[in-house]
Amino acid sequence: MGPTPTIVLVTGAFHLKSGMDLLSAQLEQSGYKTRTWGLVSVNRPDLSVRDDIAALTNDLLRPLIVDEHRDIILYLHSYSGIPGSAAIAALSKSERSAKGQEGGILGLVYQSGFVPTEGDTLLGMIGGKHAPWQEVHKHDTGMVKVLDPKQTFYSDVPEPLATEASAKVLDHPLAIFHAPSGPVFYGTESFDNRRAYIHTTKDEALPPFVQDLFIVNSKVEWDVRKIDTSHSPFLSEPTLIAEMVVDMVKGFIATY
Repeated sequence: MGPTPTIVLVTGAFHLKSGMDLLSAQLEQSGYKTRTWGLVSVNRPDLSVRDDIAALTNDLLRPLIVDEHRDIILYLHSYSGIPGSAAIAALSKSERSAKGQEGGILGLVYQSGFVPTEGDTLLGMIGGKHAPWQEVHKHDTGMVKVLDPKQTFYSDVPEPLATEASAKVLDHPLAIFHAPSGPVFYGTESFDNRRAYIHTTKDEALPPFVQDLFIVNSKVEWDVRKIDTSHSPFLSEPTLIAEMVVDMVKGFIATY
């Protein structure tokens, strides 16, 4: 195995990439390079899942892997699991090595992540109706607003960080909730023993039983790690999450 892999941290819906700064800093203290990424659809009523897939593929993953020949670990938070599951097509380390190409995705970490099957919609994956914490503005802005970000996302995050993070939460396009996911690639053989799921057991945004369903419905094996946190352990427990991710990375590397 070559140089230490880069850990790519992708935030979910409603969030800016700055939400991953604490986790990024912890991982870099552990000797890893990181890259943080915010989804292009955040606060953009004109964008949808396909735009997130295109940006992840063309502006993040391919430049790192194809142009810079980096080995990476992809960390997908919440909704980013939907576009991320499509954006990884043909970018695994195994697939690229078989073609004599350098760089690739060594492993996947979904944190409280949506794990779609092809054709799933975000709304369908949460039961076909919007969560009580979401306010839908169908006829004016075309956006979905979070009514109480602090309670929904950051119930265990200390102050003043919880208030600061809540102030940065933005709206997300309604179109995202209805757009079908594309083909998904987390289930390919190249990611066997190289996919992990961080299950947040005190999650008020994505209840634990829903996360359980995602894992079961994917019909593939995951290294599931449970943690007693809210939806945002990268803020409430960044040291613990960094240690967990580093352990996962070592496990992924050991399979090559």
